[in-house]
Amino acid sequence: MLTRSTLLSIALFQAALLAVGFLVSGNNYYMLLLTQVALFAAFVAAWNIIGGLTGQLDLASSAYMALGGIVTSLLWMRLGLPPVVGVWAGGAVAAGLAVLIGIPTFRFGVREVWYALMTASLVVILNNLFRYFMGPWDFYLPNKWGWLYLRPRTYFELFIIVDVVLLAVILVNIYISGSKIGYYLRNIKEDELVSEAVGVDTRLYKLIALAIYSFITGAAGFLQVVIYSSFSYRLFDAGLAISIAIMGIIGGLGSISGAIAAAVVFRALGEYLRSTLGGVIPGLDLLLYGVALIVVGILKPEGLAGLFNQLRRWWRK
Repeated sequence: MLTRSTLLSIALFQAALLAVGFLVSGNNYYMLLLTQVALFAAFVAAWNIIGGLTGQLDLASSAYMALGGIVTSLLWMRLGLPPVVGVWAGGAVAAGLAVLIGIPTFRFGVREVWYALMTASLVVILNNLFRYFMGPWDFYLPNKWGWLYLRPRTYFELFIIVDVVLLAVILVNIYISGSKIGYYLRNIKEDELVSEAVGVDTRLYKLIALAIYSFITGAAGFLQVVIYSSFSYRLFDAGLAISIAIMGIIGGLGSISGAIAAAVVFRALGEYLRSTLGGVIPGLDLLLYGVALIVVGILKPEGLAGLFNQLRRWWRK
């Protein structure tokens, strides 16, 4: 529900993000870094719908992201469909695949660690399928620029597009969280068997959450392609999917503010360390994620959301 405090929090976050964008707009490296961080935050916020609200440890986010981005790119390259329209098709294809897999998965009660393993394997399967049918090389986007193609000429304009997507995903999270669907999803996360016993169609609502999350991730996946100006089988990145889930867990399952904060802070720090010290200490960003997960798990098992709630109580006192 969009309360006054929620609107104020969103406004302050947007103001801070745009202020940082203006400050670094003259430096392409920092502008690109900020754009990547904002896009990663959008992916984490989308994951919060299936992982945070519904309690399903989904590790296939990069599969939906890559599939949606590649479908949008191919529709543009082969059929001339502008990406501003094609992203909807890319999101629909990603959601269609997710629902197609989700129907038998939820029908036979696959959950918890088995669901995580199954979704993680989807990334590997699509990676190998793409490499087998399309080849191991990179495919470059056409040399066309403009808002119609979601390829502005400056990094700052690209950042604005990504920021709009991030804001839209946050609003979708808030709407779902305050709706009847969100109420059912939280009940499913707390105890799925009890939810079924009181008459909740758990399979239907899990499919709804999965479809929304995969559609958003697939539609926004084209922006990941735009950042690199190309796509290949490497977009199906299992490490990225795990990082998105980790940020959702560190932020606090079901907490929108915690997920965004974790994504922004740790992704920014991780990308900076990877670019500056990656050649000296490979995998330092993944080590940072691991240490952060251990520290948060020991000190604040409820994630950054618990820390925010504690600070809020302290401020009120």
